[in-house]
Amino acid sequence: MKRHFLLWTCYLFLTGITAGLVAFCLTGAIHLIQTLSFGFRQGSFSTMIASIPPYRRAISLVLAGLLAGVGWHWLAKKGKVIQSIQQTLHDNTLFSPWTQFWHGWLQLTTVSMGAPVGREGASREVAVAMTSLWSQKCNLSKKDQKLLLACASGAALGAVYNAPLATIIFILEVILNRWSLNNAYAACLTSYVAVETVALLQGKHEVQYLMPQQDWTLTSLLWATFAGLSLTLMAHAYKHLLEHLPKPDAKSQWFIPKVFLAFSIIAGLSIFFPEILGNGKAGLLFFLHEEPHPSYISWLLVAKAVAIYLVFASGAKGGKIAPSMMLGGASSLLLASLSQHFFSLPLSTTLAIMIGAALFLGIVNKMPLVAPLFLVEITGQSLLTLIPLAIASLAAHIGYHYCQILIKPLKSFKTFR
Repeated sequence: MKRHFLLWTCYLFLTGITAGLVAFCLTGAIHLIQTLSFGFRQGSFSTMIASIPPYRRAISLVLAGLLAGVGWHWLAKKGKVIQSIQQTLHDNTLFSPWTQFWHGWLQLTTVSMGAPVGREGASREVAVAMTSLWSQKCNLSKKDQKLLLACASGAALGAVYNAPLATIIFILEVILNRWSLNNAYAACLTSYVAVETVALLQGKHEVQYLMPQQDWTLTSLLWATFAGLSLTLMAHAYKHLLEHLPKPDAKSQWFIPKVFLAFSIIAGLSIFFPEILGNGKAGLLFFLHEEPHPSYISWLLVAKAVAIYLVFASGAKGGKIAPSMMLGGASSLLLASLSQHFFSLPLSTTLAIMIGAALFLGIVNKMPLVAPLFLVEITGQSLLTLIPLAIASLAAHIGYHYCQILIKPLKSFKTFR
């Protein structure tokens, strides 16, 4: 029993190290691809995007569309079926490490070239592929191997964002959807090992969104409740829209032109709204550190929402974590601006952005428990900041629940008629 536990712990350590190495290597690849695509020599993509010439942004996106169309068309024809980690855990008979590996690299490359969706899927897919290659040779039961793959997927996400606590909940709530002592032990160990591996290689624990520590008051808590009730329908509506997109056939001869056209339209939008490019970090930093006019925030919100929709509708792939945070941050910033204008409320716009980002992140990605903690970790805030974020999330959940109760009789009435 003791020997088995020690051996299992070694496998978990190796899984965490694998996820950390993948996260570190892919982060370096992202910066390299962005530098080649956009040509900036100093700073980062998120801070320099507005200064990049419009034609350069457009060309990079058009090329990304061509790569996305050809890449996923080729994978659909030559590779095995692309599975989500949840599908793999349920049935791994069609799972192919190399298909998932190239699927992850395609996501990383296209997002680094400006595709307006998340790149977190890239690190997760590649980490799962790499873990699968060595774990298949370890004489593990199917149950244990699936747990390693789940932990690799979550730990890679945590390593990219430097968010170990949120990652533990993410693995248990979203990926495994099952809480047990063994699952919790595996999630804790792999998450922290992955994060510390990246920190060791980088020489520091990097905070994704630097900002001053946020204090909150009773007014902040009341406004957080109001924001949760106000924004929940918008977030759920957009989630519903993305979930009910038609599923394009990547093997179709029309797949490549369709993806290319979608990215070309986004390229046109990027000329006027450069912050829509990339996973959403550029937009969030823009909201946090600049003082954009509400009218520009509104148009940028619409442009980003349209761009995300076009990518997924075309059949191209990507994540929704950072994009949903940008949409939520913009929506909440607009709501805070209106509250300050009409009611002169003493609100911190930074805290308002965090509240909106947490709301949309939790709703769009179906991870309400993870989202508040994730926002706190990636912004380097104290755990006390969880309180307004959690209150907003709870208000959103209650508000949506009662909206469903009110709408249900209307649906029944229409059906009866």
